[in-house]
Amino acid sequence: MTVMEAGGEPKENVRIRRFEPRDFSEAVRLDAEAGGGHDPYLLTYFYENYPTTFLVAEKDGEIAGMALGFRQTPMEGRVFWLAVRSGDRGRGVGGRLMTELLDIFRRLGVMEVILEVRAGNKRAQSLYIDLGFEIYTTCKNYYPDGEGAIIMRRPL
Repeated sequence: MTVMEAGGEPKENVRIRRFEPRDFSEAVRLDAEAGGGHDPYLLTYFYENYPTTFLVAEKDGEIAGMALGFRQTPMEGRVFWLAVRSGDRGRGVGGRLMTELLDIFRRLGVMEVILEVRAGNKRAQSLYIDLGFEIYTTCKNYYPDGEGAIIMRRPL
């Protein structure tokens, strides 16, 4: 049975769940594919310290995307990293991950969520705007390669 989203588009068979140790290898590959370049230890750190807000999107038994977030202060959540496998981009995976992460933050009592996005990443910026984020400020030379960042925030 195919579930339809608003507008008649088929909804992918994607399950959003917490990261598990068995996901580690796929998550490292996804991070590299998405240009994260993070030290694999970072995934272990998030799993050990923020298991509630480390989510994966599973599709057909494989990791299609992941979202890493944490509670920065008692009232503020932070989206650290959102990555979606190249073949699954534009199919709602990132939106589903972010919606679940925002719901978790809300249940944790967070009042505002903040994130940064590359100035050139228009697709991600559009997703975040669709989810209710607004541009707060910009930072030049934010990333190691010199690209600037747009800082966005959203009340919950």
